[in-house]
Amino acid sequence: DVQVYAPYVYDALNVMVAAMVKADSADPAKYLPELKKTEYKGVTGNIAFDEKGDIKNGALTLMTYKGGKRTELAVIR
Repeated sequence: DVQVYAPYVYDALNVMVAAMVKADSADPAKYLPELKKTEYKGVTGNIAFDEKGDIKNGALTLMTYKGGKRTELAVIR
């Protein structure tokens, strides 16, 4: 299932790199304030953060296993 998550990892890393570039530092104390100001158009959609640093319009997919097969229960936005 690595392929399923690869686009999300790709976007997450690019958002972090963008914040590090803006902060001119890989020090979390310096780039984290930039991270929550970052807006990024990624392969999974637009990524932006609220004033607390939480992702805006995030989604959570609930999964379960029945009979040894993974089944999606719901996507919560």
